[in-house]
Parts: sequence; structure tokens; C-alpha cells
Amino acid sequence: MGDTKATQPSAKPEKEKTEREKPERERSFENVPSSLDEMTHLELQLLYRESADTVRFAKHIQWWTVSASLIMFFAFIGIAKFVGANMGYAKILTALVIFVAMTSITALVIYQFWQYNEQRKLAEITKNFSSLFKKIRRIKSKGESDVHRYTLLAFMVITVIIGGVMSYNGVLQIATP
Repeated sequence: MGDTKATQPSAKPEKEKTEREKPERERSFENVPSSLDEMTHLELQLLYRESADTVRFAKHIQWWTVSASLIMFFAFIGIAKFVGANMGYAKILTALVIFVAMTSITALVIYQFWQYNEQRKLAEITKNFSSLFKKIRRIKSKGESDVHRYTLLAFMVITVIIGGVMSYNGVLQIATP
């Protein structure tokens, strides 16, 4: 009973916060270098660069696929107009519109999975780099990246569908009964 200091919790001054309580941008940072040997580090840098380039290529080819499908859709309308399509020819063009739309959407999804796999490789490689590299990679969270990636995929798919519907309707309006 005589010692009150042992039973009372120690009170911290309000102004002093532990490192964990501070926002990340205010915390002190110490860079911890990679523990890899030089050759392994170079190999991982090469793999990282290759995966990052592959992601960029897959994104580019996705947009190219959307553009090519839209060009084909409007070419079908042009063909129907200049050839003077009858209903039989219009049905063939309609089947082509459906085929192009389905293959384009399938390709877009495949490219999306390709990007996902490359992103997983990048995340695995990142685990072996310095703490500064990891900190910079965390600026944009995985969840935020996924939302952006899948929102763009949805826009691409919707664009192909709208282009296909417009082409379908255009071909039918031009076709003579």
C-alpha cells in the first residue's frame, strides 16, 4: 500500500505520440536495403521491368481491341450501305457483329487476367527490394488499382456492346426487305 507509483499507470504527455500513432507521412523512415546478392538483384530488376512492360502492353492491346472492334462495326454499316444489302446479307452482317463483339469481349477479359498475373509477379518481386521501393509502391493501394482496372474493363466491354448494338441497328435499317 505504501508504494503508489507501482500501481498507477504511467501517463504519457499528450503531445508525444508513438511512431505507430503518427500518420505514415510523419513517421521517421529508415531505408532497409535489399539483402539480395548483386546477380539476384539484377535478375529481379530484369523480371520486374519485363512484367511492368507486359502490363503496359496488355493495357495497350486492350484499347487497340476496342478500337478495332468499333472500326469493324462501322465498316459493317458502310458495307451494308454501299452494297445495298438485302435481308439475307444483313443477317450475315448481324452474325459477324455478334461474332466480333463476343471475341472482342473475350479478348479483353483474357488481357485483364494477363495483367492480373503480371501484377502478382510484380508484388512478389517487390517483397525482395528495399523498404524505400516498397514504400513508394504502396502509394497507390492494390484495392485502388483493382477498382481502376476493373472499372476501365467495364467501360471497354460496354463500349464494344454499344458499338455492336449500333452496328446491328444500322445494318438492319439499311437492309432492304
